[in-house]
Amino acid sequence: MLVFLVVHTGRMEAVCLPEKSAWQYTAALRQFRRRHHHLRGVYLIHDGDSIHTGDGTPGYLAEFAHWWHPRLMPPDASWLNQAEILLDAFELRYVKRGSWGNRDEFVAHVAVAWPEYNRLYAHPFEWEWTIPQMKKWFAKHSQ
Repeated sequence: MLVFLVVHTGRMEAVCLPEKSAWQYTAALRQFRRRHHHLRGVYLIHDGDSIHTGDGTPGYLAEFAHWWHPRLMPPDASWLNQAEILLDAFELRYVKRGSWGNRDEFVAHVAVAWPEYNRLYAHPFEWEWTIPQMKKWFAKHSQ
């Protein structure tokens, strides 16, 4: 499942890729860009997964560098990623304790669930830490 988060509103879009591949990933990025062509650009926050960094993905992102602004999350820093927070909230309401007979049923469920999530639960995620607080936490836990 690939999730797009609009940080300013907390709204999301989700798509279930047919397979985990750079080709499927870039195809989803192309579709997202077509739907949101009116935007001046998008910051694409993703981890170092091979579909994000390998095969045709860097070439596609370079081709549209004026629109896509990719940023890789450092290893073990997913807790800093607001999309991870969104996924936890979405999973709690729509995936946890769910049971589907096959992949198609799950994909259909996600297709209905994410618009409902936007209507009922979407909100911007607010950071509560200041930079000095974060530096203090890092200093304490890096020893």
